[in-house]
Amino acid sequence: MCIIVDANRLGIFLADLPREDAAPIRQWLDTRGGTLVYSTGGQFANELKGKAKGKLAEYSRAGKARLVPASRFAEDEAKLNASGKLCSNDPHVLVLARASGARLLYTGDSNLIADFKDHRLISNPRGKIYSGAANADLLADNACVGPTA
Repeated sequence: MCIIVDANRLGIFLADLPREDAAPIRQWLDTRGGTLVYSTGGQFANELKGKAKGKLAEYSRAGKARLVPASRFAEDEAKLNASGKLCSNDPHVLVLARASGARLLYTGDSNLIADFKDHRLISNPRGKIYSGAANADLLADNACVGPTA
């Protein structure tokens, strides 16, 4: 089971005391076998700063996060960016989902939400959005099955 946390929610999620909306994700990772998927290359390098990068590395060492090298999806990101199909400026998030198989995204970005739910961009299975604690039920069955379109 995997989730991607968008940069606009990373601070909320990684805070020493996570906000109410992020707390179910932290509990899921810590006690119920969830996995956070992330990358530190490409656009992610611009969005991940010192403390956040360190905390993600801690999750990775604990087996609760999986780093996907940007080299695995750089070509797909360039193609997607040039496709004209995007509402958002986040092709790196979409291709991370495609490269990792993660189909759950924690974000508040309405354009990224539209892209993540677009079957032309994320499919097999379709993307789902975790927007807050009311969506905690999504944390139960989101597989991270490997690369798909």
